[in-house]
Amino acid sequence: MVWTYWMIAGVALVIVEILTPGSFFFACIGIGAIIAGIAAMIVASSWAQWLVFVGASLLSIYFIRPLAKPFLRQGTRKSNVDELIGQKALVVELIDPPRFGMVKIAGELWRAQAEERFDIGSMVEISAVEGTKLKVRKST
Repeated sequence: MVWTYWMIAGVALVIVEILTPGSFFFACIGIGAIIAGIAAMIVASSWAQWLVFVGASLLSIYFIRPLAKPFLRQGTRKSNVDELIGQKALVVELIDPPRFGMVKIAGELWRAQAEERFDIGSMVEISAVEGTKLKVRKST
């Protein structure tokens, strides 16, 4: 009957991993617990179950976790208007410095400023966002 405790612990650890994604640590420990549960069905010895648990957990941490790491989303992601930087936009109103013009990006119109003149229909690249205005430059 001890094997059920190992299985419950294994499933609980996998659920904890699902609720706190990112490190794939709890899932490795959960795998160790599930394998220890299988071992508990075969071997009645308590110390053997713990040995299998520790061994399987360490093996999964060192071998399975590195395989899963590339699929885990890590790092920061730009959000909101910072995501616009580097994207291309279409000039819909003449940009003639020092006056502002208008560009269209992702279906939205933005006021835009540049250091050089851009005619309607030109493609520009967004170099910065300053408040509600975009700084644009020649598209590369």
